[in-house]
Amino acid sequence: MKFSEIKNKIKNLGNYKSLSEIKKDNLRICRNAKYGDYWLIEQEFLKPVVADYDDCENSKIIPNMVLFSFPERDYKKTVKHACRYIEWGSGLTTKGRQKQESGLSLSETSTLKNKKYWYSFCPPEILSDLFWQKRTGERFAVFYSENKMYSDQKFYPFISYSLPKNKLIVSLNSIVQRLFLETLSISYTGAFTLIEISVEDVENLPCINPDLIKEVDPNKINTRFQSIFKELGVDKDADDFENLNPSKDRKFIDDIVFDVIGLNDEERKRTYISVLGQVKNRLKKSSSLENN
Repeated sequence: MKFSEIKNKIKNLGNYKSLSEIKKDNLRICRNAKYGDYWLIEQEFLKPVVADYDDCENSKIIPNMVLFSFPERDYKKTVKHACRYIEWGSGLTTKGRQKQESGLSLSETSTLKNKKYWYSFCPPEILSDLFWQKRTGERFAVFYSENKMYSDQKFYPFISYSLPKNKLIVSLNSIVQRLFLETLSISYTGAFTLIEISVEDVENLPCINPDLIKEVDPNKINTRFQSIFKELGVDKDADDFENLNPSKDRKFIDDIVFDVIGLNDEERKRTYISVLGQVKNRLKKSSSLENN
């Protein structure tokens, strides 16, 4: 969207006449998704977050949300553009939904009334550039980003690691890692379509040693985030998966790991078929129980 299209919608625009002027003062234009308003807020109060992976197309991700993070201090004694945003929020009242009393100011709501400053929020300093997907259906990826950022509870962030990042991404996004996950998660999933395992269980999953992986072009490790059946070119309702045809990016990653563990062509094919079979059986089991 062009600056000219939203200029008149920015509540605290002041005397700014161009986007370059705004950026020069380390300000960003932010939209309140709930109300549709635009505000100028200092970059220091905005924390990049990856909140969801449902709409992700690749394993390499960028922030898809920002958190408004204001320190615990009286905004009225601070001269910042963000203070206008807080002042606006002070005038909002509840609508009486979800068993909540209507007409309450935000500072009077049950979740905020015990805070010294209702608007202050400082997220824990848990930043990462590698993220394990908490729930796995047909799609699976260990996501990564260029820079460290916050993540939603739908991810398990890698807090620290000493191994080369690109090699670790290759190992964790290989079909071999998917095989480990599908095989060792059976006891946890029961009748559910989705795999959801704990942080401790993720930490205990085996992994091909990234140190054994050759140097890899970082531009080639960004795989498509899509159904395993689409990745391997098969119909999930087929009687067998003998005619599988891995996508180019899937095969690139997997061949690196297959070479490390010394699998021949037939063994590589059987690995793919094993994963496909386990995912299909998981989906089929859940469907049959739902029908009963």
